[in-house]
Amino acid sequence: MNAIHRIFKNGVAIERVTLVRATMNESPEIKANLFDDMADCKKIIVDLSFCDYIDSSFFGALVNAYRKMIAKGGSIVLVLSNTFLTNSFIYNDISSIFKVYHSIKEALHALNNANGKVNTNEYQKLYERKEPAKIVQTHLQLIP
Repeated sequence: MNAIHRIFKNGVAIERVTLVRATMNESPEIKANLFDDMADCKKIIVDLSFCDYIDSSFFGALVNAYRKMIAKGGSIVLVLSNTFLTNSFIYNDISSIFKVYHSIKEALHALNNANGKVNTNEYQKLYERKEPAKIVQTHLQLIP
């Protein structure tokens, strides 16, 4: 499949999932990719910023790889979109297991500034961050 792309940047493996819905059809591929990455890297970012939905089997593949990576002393973090965060009923489950970031840049910064471990102080700052307010101006015309 061409829905999951692997990138290596600054000693970190990035798995970018370019699907709106990640389901059981893609779970074997992500699991195999993550296990391959573990042989080469101790830090992995799974970019789910394109996804609006992941099913339980895809989530299970992520958790399985996460447990194996933790046993090896490594880290797996996720990048999620705001759409996913607002629409997902399993966000609480995800955020209780994985460290979640809003961009690859934030995830790379956290992983590279903590010697391979997720810096919980940086994560806490991101978690407490409030999105900026959007100001919308409209012009009204009154018709007599």
